[in-house]
Amino acid sequence: MKSPSQRASLPMKAVFALLCLFFPLGQPSVAVEKEASGTKSPKNEKPFTLAVLPDTQFYCDTRLKLSKKWGNGDLRRYFFEQTRWIRDNHKRLNIAFLVHEGDIVQADAHEEWAIAKEAMSILDGHVPYCLCLGNHDMGFQKSNNKYGGDIAVNRTTHFNKYFPREKFAKTKEFGGTFDPERHDNSWYHFEAIGMKFLIVSLECKPRDEILDWANKVVADHPEHRVIVLTHAYMRANGKRFDKLGYKITGNAGEAIWQKLVSKHKNIFMVLCGHASGEAVLTSKGDHGNQVHQVLSDYQNLHNGGESWLRYMVFEPSENKIKVYTYNPALDKFRNQPSSRFDLEYHMRKAG
Repeated sequence: MKSPSQRASLPMKAVFALLCLFFPLGQPSVAVEKEASGTKSPKNEKPFTLAVLPDTQFYCDTRLKLSKKWGNGDLRRYFFEQTRWIRDNHKRLNIAFLVHEGDIVQADAHEEWAIAKEAMSILDGHVPYCLCLGNHDMGFQKSNNKYGGDIAVNRTTHFNKYFPREKFAKTKEFGGTFDPERHDNSWYHFEAIGMKFLIVSLECKPRDEILDWANKVVADHPEHRVIVLTHAYMRANGKRFDKLGYKITGNAGEAIWQKLVSKHKNIFMVLCGHASGEAVLTSKGDHGNQVHQVLSDYQNLHNGGESWLRYMVFEPSENKIKVYTYNPALDKFRNQPSSRFDLEYHMRKAG
């Protein structure tokens, strides 16, 4: 005869068995384990890289041939060295995107744009990219000056023939353009380690209507971290241009800051070329956000720059952007403080 306690235990065992049938004991711990393994610690997040091509005008200098002062005047190999190196190292450096800071060519000649197209096409299918127009990329007019011509007398350019909107519109990173028929002013977006980025590319000396358009693009994407790409923005002394020459009308760096950059809390960087040298200016926007404005231009170095480029490594675990200046043709770095430096930028909580 079973004791009262034994008799009472039978129904409890049955209930326990039913509970195990519908709610297996191992399931909650497995779910927790999956959640933990799917949540990356900042220390385990792989850094990613933004590649930057400064002025390449002397590498494409076939019309004015100003590059002859360095020899035979054909320096296109340095452009190819840049893009081949970026292509060959994009996996190692986890390069998410590349920007060209303008003055792609010297004097808006067809043969110059053909060189640029060939060089940049090396990246196709490997690294997404966008370009902005510099003063040398538009409005060439022959003249009797010491250069043999004037630049930026108007905004006509062969850029759209060699870098057509329809080609870039097929990429997943393409966002849109100011003019539905042209590629002069555009915006792109990409995602890296869970963060959304947007690059708005502006013509040299952007007109007010371009800045109005850019303001709307940025305002419509408050969840994106924004980089403004424009050619002529600041001097090598770290001060923004308050005016620019050339016959085209538009805004210089200080006006771009006042009318666009300072107004948005999600703009954190401006990238520019034009003025030979290196400079960094960090300013506080209207919302208290820090904006790093970075100038890179090596055209006045030997051989028109000799392939010097920059790449910026975003390190979320350290909340830093590590900036490197590298020459793929010579396989060497510039390590002075203006060439190798870190920028503070909040991406993740440290630790």
